Amino acid sequence: MKRVKQSIVAILLSSVYSFAGGDVAPIEEPVIDIPVVVEPELTGFYAGVGYSCLQMGLDVPYLDMRAMTAASVTAGYNFNEYVAIEGRYTASIGDITVKTVNSETDTSALDLANIGLYVKPQYNINNFGIYALLGYGQFTLNEESSFAEASFQYGAGINAMVSTNIGLFIDYRRLYDNTAFDTFDLDREVMANSYTVGVNYNF
Repeated sequence: MKRVKQSIVAILLSSVYSFAGGDVAPIEEPVIDIPVVVEPELTGFYAGVGYSCLQMGLDVPYLDMRAMTAASVTAGYNFNEYVAIEGRYTASIGDITVKTVNSETDTSALDLANIGLYVKPQYNINNFGIYALLGYGQFTLNEESSFAEASFQYGAGINAMVSTNIGLFIDYRRLYDNTAFDTFDLDREVMANSYTVGVNYNF
């Protein structure tokens, strides 16, 4: 009887041992892969295209010439994430809407264009940024003859990187602001502006 009890105790102990340890594999914690966010590096050359609105007007008497369909071509170089240099050419590709106090007409007899070179201070947080454009350019009005004025130009905009190479931007530029234009001594404020939405590719 004593041997039977000893045998039962031995079987129970071996069973407990097999559950408590021995061949039981250790529990492994699951491995969680955390995606690494790669911030685009704004250095080197870039180029882009944009859809623009070009506008030229007089304050008194009211006159507004506006090209709602214009195209922009951009080329630039990012020295670092804070400073770039950028050249841009913008030209109307459709009819010009001419508004006065009493009338509004569309004409294909006019063309507006601008070419400029700018220093571009910029500041980026993750994939979003703001920038300024400070430089010199020439605004041109083509009718039967061509009239042009070169002057200081400035503007500001915002951009968003949608990938490591591609960025979207929207900006405003003041292209001209004076009381005369070429051979026209108008003695009243003449202003020219540009509004652009576009995309840049960083090489």
